[in-house]
Amino acid sequence: MSYTIQEVAKKMAISTYSIRYYHDHGMLPFVKRDANNNRVFEDTDLEWLHLIVCLRQTGMPVERIQHYLELVQEGESTVPERYEMMKAQQSRTLDEINDLQNHLKTINIKVDHYADVLIHHKPDSFVPSNIPEAEEHDVYQENQ
Repeated sequence: MSYTIQEVAKKMAISTYSIRYYHDHGMLPFVKRDANNNRVFEDTDLEWLHLIVCLRQTGMPVERIQHYLELVQEGESTVPERYEMMKAQQSRTLDEINDLQNHLKTINIKVDHYADVLIHHKPDSFVPSNIPEAEEHDVYQENQ
């Protein structure tokens, strides 16, 4: 099936600018053009684009993605290097997920705290020690 750049953007939830960027930088090498010079995408192009978006959203630099896609096109002899690249990306992504899970724990504690304050009509007693009280803050503002 064939798609226009607008259809691809909508389907993949990315901007047409990003798609053009990836294409112009050689990361979508099989995209064809129609008689009016518009890009025409096939399902295989969408698979490549999905991988590009995945790698970008997990922090891989564009240059590394370009290198990876070049390796794919070179063939079987590059499988060991591609494997190592994906293992490294997997490790970075797992580290990021772990960091996000730790951040979520902190956020969950705050959500529970504020729910308790709201439900039980309690004063907010959870104030970091480095934040001045409202009165001190107002005096500080006046002296500025």
